[in-house]
Amino acid sequence: MTIETIRPPISADLVQQHIERAAAELTKRGAGALLVFRNTNILGFCGVPLEPSDRLVCGLISRDGQVGFVVPAFEASIASGLPAGSELVPWEEDEDPYQAVARAAERMGVESGTILLDGHTWIGAQAKLAAAMPCATLLLDTDLIESIRMIKTPQEIAAIRAACDDTGKIYALIAKRLRAGISETDLRRDVIGQLEKMGVTPFGELIQGGESASVPHQPTGSRLFRDGDAVIVDFVASKDCYLGDMTRTFAVGDVSDEIKRAYSVVRDAQRAAIAAIRPGIPCESIDSAARTVIENAGLGDYFVHRLGHGIGLDVHEAPYFVRGNKTRLQPGMVLTVEPGVYVPGQFGIRIEDVIAVTAGGCDVLTRQVPTDFSPAFM
Repeated sequence: MTIETIRPPISADLVQQHIERAAAELTKRGAGALLVFRNTNILGFCGVPLEPSDRLVCGLISRDGQVGFVVPAFEASIASGLPAGSELVPWEEDEDPYQAVARAAERMGVESGTILLDGHTWIGAQAKLAAAMPCATLLLDTDLIESIRMIKTPQEIAAIRAACDDTGKIYALIAKRLRAGISETDLRRDVIGQLEKMGVTPFGELIQGGESASVPHQPTGSRLFRDGDAVIVDFVASKDCYLGDMTRTFAVGDVSDEIKRAYSVVRDAQRAAIAAIRPGIPCESIDSAARTVIENAGLGDYFVHRLGHGIGLDVHEAPYFVRGNKTRLQPGMVLTVEPGVYVPGQFGIRIEDVIAVTAGGCDVLTRQVPTDFSPAFM
């Protein structure tokens, strides 16, 4: 039977970079292998768009840089994009999949060494892996995967920038179509349909107007837009498995002076945070830079979430701009900066951009999209 070659969902070069960095860390730590379990970790370190469900799927990365991949036999063709020299170990429906992991470890020569387990490995799966590999020492990984994924390579930053470019395409469409009398869901259906025709892959979206926007991340609903509404549009798009994330706030007609002032404060807070970003600064300090602006304006009680999150293969990943996070910024980290003000039952304001930390500060990857779209906020 001829199996059609499946286009790799993620660049093979990026996968190889992750494998090499993992192998170097495993050697440094005296571990024999790393088991990846979460879908984005499987994707990033094996290049395969599969994840565990009621059927086990996982990958092994050895300190020699070899990949082993365990997969249900009927899905083996989806793993055709594995790196050269990988050990593909399919298992049949009537077999114990955890014994397949043991076979993969044996073929790779890591059956009796230390294997670091993806921190997202289910507790039940951990016990079954331990039973299947009694000679191995299984330890939960606390930072190896995160340390690799947290510092993006130039190629990864380019991929995120491309995703941000696609993400930004929604806002000109919103500006043309937003008006009083249409619903949040109708606007979403209209713009998402247009984006898909443009080749954009939506990953998630929130369109919230008026009092609906006063609850962060409240799902898009049937509410009709009214004159005087502030409208939050938060959109995520995927490009070659990497993600872009952006939020802009629009006005329907003219808005109250209270909304205009809140918008100006949020914009100033974001500018202050971005200006403070540079290597060596603790993440909590960037959150504080934005929060101080909002608190000084008397709106601190209405900024109810962290300032931002890392982004890459996941829309939310380490590191985080949040109180108490003393992680120091390093070149290659990519995060969102998204201060907001949410007055219960009245309105919400949020502005979000993606930045990459550089040696001298940061690069705003979403700079091509204006912060202000509505005349009321300019």
